[in-house]
Amino acid sequence: MKIKINNYTSDAEYFSTPEELETGLMDRESLDGCAIFNVGNGHHSFWMKNCKIILDIVFIQHNRITKIHLNCPPAGNKLNPPRYTGIGDYVIELPGNTAKNWKIGDRVFIF
Repeated sequence: MKIKINNYTSDAEYFSTPEELETGLMDRESLDGCAIFNVGNGHHSFWMKNCKIILDIVFIQHNRITKIHLNCPPAGNKLNPPRYTGIGDYVIELPGNTAKNWKIGDRVFIF
């Protein structure tokens, strides 16, 4: 699977089962490309518990960016880590600072 946003094209890991959505990128040392979470349309909240890498978290609805959280720091095993919220049917996690030139409304192609 791949994504394309503006001039950025990348391979993507796809997460859709309840187990995959819950675990996400926990305990990863790095991320090659990006991760796409098929979360279903609605308001969603992500957190960085047990994540080891800085990520951009981008919410997508109807193939358009609705919210961008840049450079979300790892939360380690904190009991109450920050939450990153938005509305969408997909959430994309990318290495930190990847989305710095993107904006709300940019078109997203998932293929």
